[in-house]
Amino acid sequence: MAEVKLHNITFGYNNSEMVLSNISFTVQQGEFVVAVGPNGAGKSTLLKIIAGLIEPAAGQVLIDNGSIRSAARQGIMAYVPQHYSQNTAAFPATVEEIVALGFVGMRGRLKAAANKQLVGQMLEMVGAEQLKGRRIGELSGGQQQRVMVARALAGEPRLLLLDEPTSGIDYAASSRIYELLGQLNSTLGITIIMVSHDIENGTRFAAKVACINRHLCFFGDSEEFRSSHASMQHLWYYSGFTG
Repeated sequence: MAEVKLHNITFGYNNSEMVLSNISFTVQQGEFVVAVGPNGAGKSTLLKIIAGLIEPAAGQVLIDNGSIRSAARQGIMAYVPQHYSQNTAAFPATVEEIVALGFVGMRGRLKAAANKQLVGQMLEMVGAEQLKGRRIGELSGGQQQRVMVARALAGEPRLLLLDEPTSGIDYAASSRIYELLGQLNSTLGITIIMVSHDIENGTRFAAKVACINRHLCFFGDSEEFRSSHASMQHLWYYSGFTG
């Protein structure tokens, strides 16, 4: 489990208008938080900052009270970017080979038999063990996302960061991905921060919501969000309302 603290995170591309302004909140160990908001609100940018892919103009991110760099060195976190599965779909690789890449640099040189067993465990964990011999490009969008989650879990992270993992997937498959993440969160205790455009499913499976529209519009319990802010989208979805 990992704790994530964001303090006054501010960011703008090319010194232009701020994409994010003074974002502060804490994700406790073992929490499942979904970040929602309109297109261009800065959700994916914030996730990249947490993952250490870009530097904020101001502010600080602490993971287990240490730096992002330290967390990366320790293998604490795993990041699944948007459309990652689609980008790998053309690879001439099997599901088993894709998941095995998650062990690279994490366990040293594994014996082939041990590696194969661990890959099987990861795929079983996400309900995709029957896919291991198939090529990644042959799978549906929902199946590909399960494989990408298995690959991320291979490094045994305590923090899982996902950017729109259900983008381009039909509603039924999307619901199954959310259910899978909820199960991983509850059974393994992995802290999950996920960016999503799907407010309905996101707030149903995640315990907390971070509503972002450049500013932090809301951070708190999912039920509270559904009963208040979700019904007032006209106030925050376009204007960045922070009440």
